[in-house]
Amino acid sequence: MERAGFTYWLTDQAVPEATATPQLQEKSLPLTTKSAPDHREIKRYQRTKLLTGLIHSTVAFVFTILIVGKGLTVTVEHWARSLADNDYLALLLFAGVLGLSEILLTLPLRWYSGFFLEHKHRLSIQSLPSWLWERTKGLIVGLPLISILLVTLFFCLRAYGFSWWIPAGGLLFFFSILLARIAPVFIFPLFYKFQPLEEGPLKERIASLCKQVGVVVKGTFVFNLSKTTKKANAAFTGLGSSKRIILGDTLISNFTNEEIETIFAHELGHYTLNHVWKMILVGTVSTFLGLWVTAMMYEQSLGWFGFDSRETIAALPLLGLWLGIYSMVTSPLNNMISRSFENQADAYAVRTSGNKTAFVNALQKLGAVNMADKSPHPVIEFLFYSHPSLEKRIRAVEGM
Repeated sequence: MERAGFTYWLTDQAVPEATATPQLQEKSLPLTTKSAPDHREIKRYQRTKLLTGLIHSTVAFVFTILIVGKGLTVTVEHWARSLADNDYLALLLFAGVLGLSEILLTLPLRWYSGFFLEHKHRLSIQSLPSWLWERTKGLIVGLPLISILLVTLFFCLRAYGFSWWIPAGGLLFFFSILLARIAPVFIFPLFYKFQPLEEGPLKERIASLCKQVGVVVKGTFVFNLSKTTKKANAAFTGLGSSKRIILGDTLISNFTNEEIETIFAHELGHYTLNHVWKMILVGTVSTFLGLWVTAMMYEQSLGWFGFDSRETIAALPLLGLWLGIYSMVTSPLNNMISRSFENQADAYAVRTSGNKTAFVNALQKLGAVNMADKSPHPVIEFLFYSHPSLEKRIRAVEGM
C-alpha cells in the first residue's frame, strides 16, 4: 500500500461500483445501500490482498536464497559469459534470466491479486488480454531503466570497492529526480490518456482555490482510469515544470463538484506544504543508509555462499536480498511519516475549501468506491498503510 516516491495519491487503499464516464457532472448519485460494498466483503478483500502481497514477498525472498545457495546463479553466470565476453553484457543476460524466472514464478500470484480478485469484487472491467498487455508494457518501459541502474551499480562495485554505496546513492538520487520530472510527461501517458480539465464550474472552482492560496499549478488533468477499473482516485505528481494534479475520470463522474474541490485542495496541500521535497529528503537519507547497511551485509554474506569477490555476478542477487530486507524493516517508519503528511493535507483541504462536510463525504465515498477498510487492525495500519485509516481521517476532520 505504498505510493510511488513522487506521486501523492489521495488514497492508496483498494477500489468500485461506479459508472465511469469522463463527462463532468454538477451532481452525482449517492452510493445506495444496495450498491455499497458489504463490510465483511471489504475486510475479506483487503485481507486477501495483503496476504497475497506477503506471500509474493516471501516467495521472492526464498527464491533468491535458493538460487544463490544451490549454486544456480553460478550456472547462469557461466552461461551468460559463454555468450558475452563483456562483463556488462554478461550481467544483463544474467539479470534477464533471473528476472524472467521470477516473473514466471510469481505470475500466478500477480494474476490472482491484480486480476482475479479485482473481478471477483466487481472492481475491474479489464479483460485478461488487456491485463497481460498492461503488465507487458510496464516491463518494456521499465527494462531500459532497470538495465541502466544495474550497469551503474555494477560499475560502482568494480570502481570504488567497499565505498561503492556512496556514488551509487548519489546516482540513484539523481536518477529519481530525473524520473520524477519525466514520468508525468513521457511515462504515464503510455498507460493512460491525459486531457486538461475542461472548462466549466469545476475548473472555475479549482482556479478560484488556487488564486485564494496564491499557488500556480502547471496543470490539472483528467486521465481515463475507467479503462481498467471502477476505482476512483486523484494524485499530485511530478517536479518543476512537470508537476501537475491528476484526477481519475471515475472521480469526475461520480463525485460532486464540491467534493472534487476538497479533493483537489488535499492534493494542493501536498504541493503547498512541500511534501514532495520533504519525502525526497527522507528518501535520500533512507537510500544512503540502506545502501551502507547493504554494503556491510553483502560483504559479510559473500563468504556464507562461497563467494570471494564482491564483483562476482553470481553473488549480486544478495544485494537485492539485503536491500529488500532493509526496505521491509524501514517501511513502517516511512509510512508513519507519510501518514503525518496525509493528515496535514487533510487539514489544509478543510481550511482552504471551507467545506468540511463535502470533504468528509468525499472520503466516505472513496472508502466505499475503493473498498477501503475503514478500521484496519492498528498493527496492520502501522506496518502497511501509507495513509491513515478512513475512520481516523474522518474523525480528525470532524474534530477540526
